[in-house]
This record gives sequence, C-alpha cells and structure tokens, in this order.
Amino acid sequence: MGWLIEVHGALRWLVALALLALIIGTVAVIATRRWQKWIPWAIRSAVLLVTIQFVLGLVLLINDSIAAGWQMHALRLQYEHAVTMLVALGAVHLLPRAARAAEPRVRGRRVLLLALIAALLVAVGVIRLRGAAYWLPF
Repeated sequence: MGWLIEVHGALRWLVALALLALIIGTVAVIATRRWQKWIPWAIRSAVLLVTIQFVLGLVLLINDSIAAGWQMHALRLQYEHAVTMLVALGAVHLLPRAARAAEPRVRGRRVLLLALIAALLVAVGVIRLRGAAYWLPF
C-alpha cells in the first residue's frame, strides 16, 4: 500500500493544477465574455482527477480502517478528510452542469464559483489532515 500512498500524495499536484487552470480560465471568460474552447477539457480533467483521487483515498481509508479495527477515534482526522473531499467531489461533479448556461459570462461565474469551492475544500481538507507544510514541495 506504500506505492498507493505515494500516488495519492503525488496526484494532489495534478488536482491543484487542474483546479487552478480552471479558475484562471473562468476569470478570463468573465473578463472577455468569450467561452474558451479548452475550458470544457479543463472541466473534464478536474472531474476525472478529483474522482480518481477520491477513489484512491477511499481505498486507503478502508485499508487503514480495517487495520485499526474500524475504531473511529483512531482515524478521526482521516474520516474528516474523506468527508471534506466528498463534498469537494460533489462540487466538481456539478461543473459540467454549470457550464451549460447560455451566456458565457453566467457560465464563467457558475464554473468559477464551483471551482473555487472545490479548491478551497481540497486545500482545507489536506491542511487539516497533513498541515500546511504538506503542500510545499521543500
């Protein structure tokens, strides 16, 4: 399971990059009032990456829970992290629906709001579990 922990930890950078690209792209959409052709791909990437990250984390959580004898007290932070990430996953899965608005500026605002919510939840969830130093590569 050590390799799965490494993959789960390294994938956070792709999740952060996808959400950051989406946030920057939607700010540009709001400013220019033009929907960029690459934004649907950014939305798909964010949905896919956050979903993969959640499934990997769920496998790790189940493995740790079995090892701890399903004692909630021992894994309280891990369960808090999982619930926070589940809410972030829900926000990310609403992105394609938000991108269906007719007017580009409305689309941009909706997608931006959901991307910001997801990014904030991901950051809070990771900081709560690992501390702020976990996001720093050095």
